[in-house]
Amino acid sequence: MEWIKVLALVAMVYGIWAAYRSLGAPVLHEGSRYFRQPDGSFRRWYGGRRFSASEVGMTEQG
Repeated sequence: MEWIKVLALVAMVYGIWAAYRSLGAPVLHEGSRYFRQPDGSFRRWYGGRRFSASEVGMTEQG
């Protein structure tokens, strides 16, 4: 039964890694990393509020 726990832990770690990898390349601004969202806004890796392009030091892209 221990192997089930180990397998569950490995699956959880893989899921976290895959989710982080899918965020893409971060935009660095004042020491913080922001990830572009499909709607053009930016978010931190852990979620939180949305940031506009001007808040992270980028020009608006049309």
